[in-house]
Amino acid sequence: MTRRLLPLKRRKIDILGVGVDDFSQKEALGLILNLARDQKSAHYVVTVNSEFVMLARNNKDFADILQKADLALPDGWWLAKSKLILGGRGRERIAGVDLLENLCKEADKKAITVGFLGGFGSVAHRVAKRQKSRFLNLKIGYAGPGNPAIGYDPRLKNALDKAGRIDILFVAYGMGQQEFWIARNLKKLNVGVLIGVGGAFDYISRVKRRAPVLLQNTGLEWLWRLIYEPQRIWRMRVLPIFLLLVILKFLKLKISYKS
Repeated sequence: MTRRLLPLKRRKIDILGVGVDDFSQKEALGLILNLARDQKSAHYVVTVNSEFVMLARNNKDFADILQKADLALPDGWWLAKSKLILGGRGRERIAGVDLLENLCKEADKKAITVGFLGGFGSVAHRVAKRQKSRFLNLKIGYAGPGNPAIGYDPRLKNALDKAGRIDILFVAYGMGQQEFWIARNLKKLNVGVLIGVGGAFDYISRVKRRAPVLLQNTGLEWLWRLIYEPQRIWRMRVLPIFLLLVILKFLKLKISYKS
């Protein structure tokens, strides 16, 4: 995988074994747009939250996918704060929803084609329609639900091949599934950058209500999601463990520094 399009001095912060890039959202946008122009190699971007980190600790294959990503951006308020605690400089959270909309805004000004893959039913089409209504010059090469199952890969590849070159493909299959799908198909597609955006399609299409800005900015978005989706409690059970491990690592680093 070509890395020459990225800064020579990348600052990555180790969050419990997962390297997260220490970039602002503005810097991340510029880097992704740069990668999208690469006609020779395909690249991928992961938006990491605390659940990603905990899954990576228990799944070596998933950890390897995160490690090999061209960019690993801090999605999730707690992940962004943990990066800051463990030596990072950037305070910004780069959420998948915001990343998608900001990239579409920039692509609207440039000759960059985007695609939307994932979600359920007509969600991807609704996202494409909404972005097109906001950014009139946006070039959309593909929009569809697809299927993350291995057996569906050949059919989906044919559909994407017919669409032609896609510079940025947003993939919304949810945590884990989208990353494994991207890793499996990365070198088979005529795509510049593939970005896993989790549940972003649901919020942009307004299938689900996003938490108020106040909750997003105070680390309580998880509570909003839990209220509206109580089934998420099984996934969220790892959050207290994540916070405890980050605190312990911070104390260990502090003690090592003093000694």
